Amino acid sequence: MAQPPKKSKWIQRSVLILGIILGLVLIARWQGWIGGKNEVSVEVEKVMPRTLISSVTESGSIQPDIEVPVSPDVSGEVVELYVKEGDSVTSGQLLLAIRPDSYQAALEQSEASLNTAQADYAQAKANLEQAHSNILQDSVNYERNLKLFKDKVISLMELEASELKFKISKSQFLAGNQTVNAAFYRVKSAEASLRQSKDNLRKTNIYASMSGIITMLKVEVGQRVVGTAQMAGTEIMKIADLSKMEVAVEINENDIVNVHIGDSATVEVDAFPDHKFYGYVSEIAYSATVQSAGSTDQITNFKVILFINPESYLSNEKIMRNIPKNQSPFRPGMSSQVQIFTDRKENVKSIPIQAVTLERNENSTASAENGNKEVVFIYKDGIVKSTPVKTGISDDQHIEILEGLTEDQEVVIGPYRIISKELTDGMKVKIMSQDEKEKKKSSMESDK
Repeated sequence: MAQPPKKSKWIQRSVLILGIILGLVLIARWQGWIGGKNEVSVEVEKVMPRTLISSVTESGSIQPDIEVPVSPDVSGEVVELYVKEGDSVTSGQLLLAIRPDSYQAALEQSEASLNTAQADYAQAKANLEQAHSNILQDSVNYERNLKLFKDKVISLMELEASELKFKISKSQFLAGNQTVNAAFYRVKSAEASLRQSKDNLRKTNIYASMSGIITMLKVEVGQRVVGTAQMAGTEIMKIADLSKMEVAVEINENDIVNVHIGDSATVEVDAFPDHKFYGYVSEIAYSATVQSAGSTDQITNFKVILFINPESYLSNEKIMRNIPKNQSPFRPGMSSQVQIFTDRKENVKSIPIQAVTLERNENSTASAENGNKEVVFIYKDGIVKSTPVKTGISDDQHIEILEGLTEDQEVVIGPYRIISKELTDGMKVKIMSQDEKEKKKSSMESDK
């Protein structure tokens, strides 16, 4: 009867020992003494001085520096077309003709109206001269009868008759004078109508307002066009100066504050993939263009014009082969990619841009909207330390460090996934071996 209690005590003692061992294992595992993760491999690089050039990159389209749309002033049917798209024209050259029949008839009618008005004017002046003669004669007769009445030679009735006749002549003279003025202004009106008719007839022939190339032709012989005198008018063609070209791009509101007139730029045109052209910012729009990106979101951009320096292509024989003299190799509408250089700093402390991440809080994601600071991880003796930094300008690969680091300090620069999601302050790491770097490089190339 004594053996069972001994066995029970042994079981209890064994369970207690196993519990203690399990507890120690859990503590050791929690502390990372056993069964912990392998040390992560990272790449490091020293903080060093570099020359940084910040830039804004956007896509755009080529357009002429000067392009003039041509629209007729009068409406009608195109009866003659003297140019075709791609032709070179000079200022004052005849481009096309609109049927002039109705405008010729209007001119003849205006000439007839003017002749009638001039005849009426001449008749009115003759009548005025007659009225002037009558008033002089009636004035003399009245003065004579007034003297005779005083001498009691004629009666009062005769005196009053001569006075009335004098007043009638006077009123007829005044009316004749107004008739002459009215006839004069009718002549002026007819002359203005005649000038307008001549001008309309002249406008049936359309001439080039500038020298350049016909870059667009929208009409054919027999097509009717609408003149600008009535409404917007028909755009019949465009004339452009193709010796000077520019690029129009849309810059986001977040970047436009860094772009200034005169900033230098490079232009890559899809049609010339092996060449870079150079230019500068010549215009910046003050009003934004707003585009809807959905039901609530809006994209606010500003139009920026970059002038392409002719020296960047005129000396290139390959590009300029078969291109007419004083003409660029570009055509309006060509796609391009521009890089505008907005700032430059010499010999500033910098590190690879991927080394900078946002501080991660326990209760929030790593986001600038949550007020998180920018941090980098300094590497020393196998341990990383999270250090807040203040950054400045950046280029495509490196970023300026204004505060937080000194030259020759080593910082973790990759892999970015580990920097942004796994590294913590005080974490043990190891420097990535050359084999690991080669594998990482091969993996990235295969992903591409």
